[in-house]
Amino acid sequence: MHPLPTRSRRPVSWLSLSLTALMVALLSACTKAPEPQPQVVAPAATTTVGTEIDDSVITTKIRSALLTDPDVKSFDIQTETRKGEVQLSGFVDNESQVERALVIARAVEGVKSVSNMMSVKK
Repeated sequence: MHPLPTRSRRPVSWLSLSLTALMVALLSACTKAPEPQPQVVAPAATTTVGTEIDDSVITTKIRSALLTDPDVKSFDIQTETRKGEVQLSGFVDNESQVERALVIARAVEGVKSVSNMMSVKK
């Protein structure tokens, strides 16, 4: 009597098991409908490089306009801009210079609002 032929078994390597599992996972991911993602809202305080450049341009335009205006011509007015919101501070000779500086700042493109922190010299 002849013994029944036996099938030789090769040991299964971890690599082939891992590759098989990876392929199954990838194939199942391809056939799955995408899950809805929650909407992410960026925080309001985000400042980008572009915003900072825009703010610098606004500040420069306002400073230039204030220095060239014959009614204001003041080196004592500081200008700060953040996200298009401008703050004018410092000292002027009279109330009409305050009003003129505010008008000049509001006229610059990109300005959203102007805050007056200027004081009249006594």
